[in-house]
Amino acid sequence: MRDLMGELFDHVEEDLDGVTMTPDGLRAIVDGRFGEVTVAVDHDPEAEMLRVSAAVPPPAGSGRSFLLWCLALNARYWDVKVGLDDRGLLLVHSDLDVDDELDIEVVAAQVIERSDTVVDLIDDDLVEWLLEHDLGTPAQRERWEARLDED
Repeated sequence: MRDLMGELFDHVEEDLDGVTMTPDGLRAIVDGRFGEVTVAVDHDPEAEMLRVSAAVPPPAGSGRSFLLWCLALNARYWDVKVGLDDRGLLLVHSDLDVDDELDIEVVAAQVIERSDTVVDLIDDDLVEWLLEHDLGTPAQRERWEARLDED
């Protein structure tokens, strides 16, 4: 049987900063504008898919307008979607079909691309929405504004 996650790790470790192999899948901690976010790459062999995702707390006090924003983002982004995970965290995720015949280099490139998109969605779209709606702690807002200047 093919060790998909081991092969994938070998192909993404150079381009996915700080990636590690865990019993649950691949994990990379990204320090972005939003803050530290764990990007997870999980394999579901039965469904023949990989999920690239990051879970962050949903904004407190965001209300209905946040739901509308999530729906609009899901319509705007083709490959990455926003939802809730089973812990109630905001889940930014992208699913990739994989099977035994896959070209690992192609899948690795897709994983890296989707990881970047997941982080960009959080760092750009989510942070901008939070700033526009005056959400987040003063320290968070200060970080988000300062990190925009760095980017």
